[in-house]
Amino acid sequence: MLTLAISTSSGQFALVLGENNRVIFDSADCDDRRELSGMLSYGLDLCNKKITGIEQIIVDIGPGGTSRVRTGISFANSLSYSLDIPVCPVSSMELAGIDACDKYKLPVICTVKSMKGNAYTGFFNANKPVVIEYGKIEEVVPAMVKDTDRFSVVGFHREQIINMPSLRDKTIVDSHLFFGNARLFIEKSELFLDRGVKFPRFAQPVTEETL
Repeated sequence: MLTLAISTSSGQFALVLGENNRVIFDSADCDDRRELSGMLSYGLDLCNKKITGIEQIIVDIGPGGTSRVRTGISFANSLSYSLDIPVCPVSSMELAGIDACDKYKLPVICTVKSMKGNAYTGFFNANKPVVIEYGKIEEVVPAMVKDTDRFSVVGFHREQIINMPSLRDKTIVDSHLFFGNARLFIEKSELFLDRGVKFPRFAQPVTEETL
């Protein structure tokens, strides 16, 4: 099965192609940065594949930079519609959680900056749905981890969370990650493919209003 994965929630657009959990193209390995359609054409040519061979799309629905996330989702939805194939929406919080959890075998707190001192905060624990809330991290994080003694942190607020006075009794591991790796969409695709939707349903971005 040829799978296309798209992640645009971080500062860099990522496009990955894979077959049977094996990455065959990763835009991160290319010096030539293009927009998504050009990147896809380049990757398909490099792998000697055709766009009609894509059978599944996995897309990062954020939270993240709103305009970037919407660009990725719009591209994925359009391709899903034109090829009549499913698009599988996955939160960037889940992607980051899987990445850090694989490394440290701990629950994960993920954060993404927002406006007016607020942030999106996600709590990921293996084999459980990620929980995402919007608000002040000094209020949200302690409530999320009240029953958790040890966890790792991902995102721009790692140092702030590690130094929170209210969390001094917790063991907090710095993952040194800002975002999850889009290659995991391919390498762990079996976790996401049962979420596929097709027209008239589409992937939708994670926003303050949708939480």
